[in-house]
Amino acid sequence: MEKEKRICLRSRDFNFIMYLSEYGIITNENVKLFYDSKYYYKNRLASLAKGEFIERVYGKVVLGRKGKSYLNKIGLGYRNINRNETYKKRMERISDVSCKVQLAGWFFEPSWRCSVNTYTKRGNRFIGVMSREKRHWGESDEDYYNRSYIVYFLHREITPRELKYIDKELDRNKNNFRGAIIFIEDEGLLNHPKFINLSYSQNYTILYKKEIWDIFKKILDEDYMKNRIIDIFEKEIYRVKGYIYEIYCKKEEELYTYIFPMPFSDFSIMDWINDMVDSNFFSNTRFKVVCNDYCLKEVRDFLKDEVEVVCITE
Repeated sequence: MEKEKRICLRSRDFNFIMYLSEYGIITNENVKLFYDSKYYYKNRLASLAKGEFIERVYGKVVLGRKGKSYLNKIGLGYRNINRNETYKKRMERISDVSCKVQLAGWFFEPSWRCSVNTYTKRGNRFIGVMSREKRHWGESDEDYYNRSYIVYFLHREITPRELKYIDKELDRNKNNFRGAIIFIEDEGLLNHPKFINLSYSQNYTILYKKEIWDIFKKILDEDYMKNRIIDIFEKEIYRVKGYIYEIYCKKEEELYTYIFPMPFSDFSIMDWINDMVDSNFFSNTRFKVVCNDYCLKEVRDFLKDEVEVVCITE
């Protein structure tokens, strides 16, 4: 009879197992979040699997027999990933977003930990809440959510019916959050009408690709876009107050230039800019959008030709 392998859990192993207890599943690639070296994390995965603390299934990692027993022993529960494919896919997406958000320096709170009053008989459609800073000690939900972003993940197979429920949920929460971040898997969802006029101060629609996380690392500093605008237009600009959107202005004689920072595509702002271009009230005004090359094409395609689009180069 083969002797049972004994595993000495280290602090990083414990953090990893606690993550699995919360999310139920993680990709092999994302395990790197918990370990410093790519070789070390592979060795630890192999050891934990041999000791039955985890199981490796088609590039994913779930809790094993010993892992569940260990959590029960210390009085903690764990999330079981059942065989329902819809549920399994949702948990995989939430787990993946959570890992990548944390690697970018942001904080993520999964939907089941949020007290957002949007739950219906059909369930919450958002996957969580992300913010630049974690919740302060004693901070109320209202204050925390007012500086945070409600997060959605629209997969390729999403149905018109699901989009309808998301549309209603976004509308219900327009006064509760600073912004909405909508990750999409298919470019065909970029110009969906629901992403326009959402009444959030920031409403980013983002194609889910690895390049986006470098941008999130940069805008972790809230002044990042403002500083890039100062670099481009020098210091003769000022912040325009009274709008829910972030706007800067530069005056040259009788000509005003309104400048809009846009790290990701914000179709609400762009639709508003297009309306102002068509209006007769802004004849002495120019409009410029400052964005990065990641969203340059879709910003240029959506905006009217009269709007100048400036690409950040570093």
